[in-house]
Amino acid sequence: MKNDLRTFRLVCSESHVTAVEELLLGQGFRFRPEPFYSMARILEEEPFPLGESIAARFGRIYIQDRSSMLPPLMLAPEKGDQVLDMCAAPGSKTGLLSRLVGRDGFVLASEPSSDRLSLLRQNLRKTQSVNTATVHYESQKLPLPPESWKIIQLDPPCSGWGTLNKNPKAMDLWKDEKIVPLINLQRLLLTKAYELLAPGGKLVYSTCTTNVQENEEQTRFATEELGFELFKLAHPEGFTISEPLLPGMDGVLRVDGSGGGQGFYLCGLRKPGNAEPVYPGTSNPPGSRINLKKTEFPEAVDLSALPDGEIYEFRDKAMFMNRHALNILPAELRWQGFPLGKIAKNRFRPDPYARCLLPEKPDSSALVIENVQDLANLLSGQSLSGPAKGKGPVGLYYKDMLLGFTGKKGNRYIWTDK
Repeated sequence: MKNDLRTFRLVCSESHVTAVEELLLGQGFRFRPEPFYSMARILEEEPFPLGESIAARFGRIYIQDRSSMLPPLMLAPEKGDQVLDMCAAPGSKTGLLSRLVGRDGFVLASEPSSDRLSLLRQNLRKTQSVNTATVHYESQKLPLPPESWKIIQLDPPCSGWGTLNKNPKAMDLWKDEKIVPLINLQRLLLTKAYELLAPGGKLVYSTCTTNVQENEEQTRFATEELGFELFKLAHPEGFTISEPLLPGMDGVLRVDGSGGGQGFYLCGLRKPGNAEPVYPGTSNPPGSRINLKKTEFPEAVDLSALPDGEIYEFRDKAMFMNRHALNILPAELRWQGFPLGKIAKNRFRPDPYARCLLPEKPDSSALVIENVQDLANLLSGQSLSGPAKGKGPVGLYYKDMLLGFTGKKGNRYIWTDK
């Protein structure tokens, strides 16, 4: 069924919703709220590509199909939780999980493809998902200890039959014997997820296909052969849910797409029992731990704005290593933290988008822009004047909302994203 509905979500706190919406409205975009998630919006008017908007450029919105938002929302981690995302790229669901677990939580994102891993890291950087770490593994071979996670998201490779509006040849490309490798991979991933879950842990399995072999039959494999228990998922407001194609599937969600969004399938699985995760001990991240306070860094940088963790230098980059990752990831796992900026000759230069290093309230050197057009002018290469001389990088804010770091020479502010 054809679906032209375009959706996105806001990437901000509740207190900054108005500021993000003002950025969009100021550039001519129009939208309306979604009923199932307070941060989701339906795009109604698009004067130019939404991905080129100021809000998108600074990662304050993320363009995402409404059905794709459901797995993290149905998984519903609490603030402070640690979540494993087994098939993470391009990062849409990972980024939403990052928002849901909050500053004190942690998300480990796994992706086997080098190209897709690069895209994943790019998207996490743009949305400033500083409470994440990434790994480059086939998730069915992840060197993680058994029973070491309480919450797992599994959105495996699938045939994509639910995306025919965007990929009209998906059903022709993936059918008959061509689909067998996908089904086998999904079962390997489900088996690994069962191994990694601590007793009492939960998993949401999801696909963007309508194929029963990859959906209800995989749920039956998970419950009858692996030992998972099925738990009921809530019916999200604003979605049309079809009946399952196999009996005994009470509580699974088969999103048919007629209410807008892609065709999708979700099921909630729980590992029987009740036990705390088994952690392997201290991690061994790449690089060497550094104290940024002993380097030369801009006055605008506020290290206390970061979550609990350490900063490591790796190949001239300053990488934030989340405390959860340092405490729970095994020494044999190769992983990468979150990039904060570059280090050269004992000088730290923050990434232009690293709003995670800015104080909530701008200091005296910051550039605070009240007008959307002024911000657009800055980003187009025009310089803006300031009241006092100084040098950058300095904090860039739209009203009271953090955006990143901008350059300054004398009393002129200059944007550069390098």
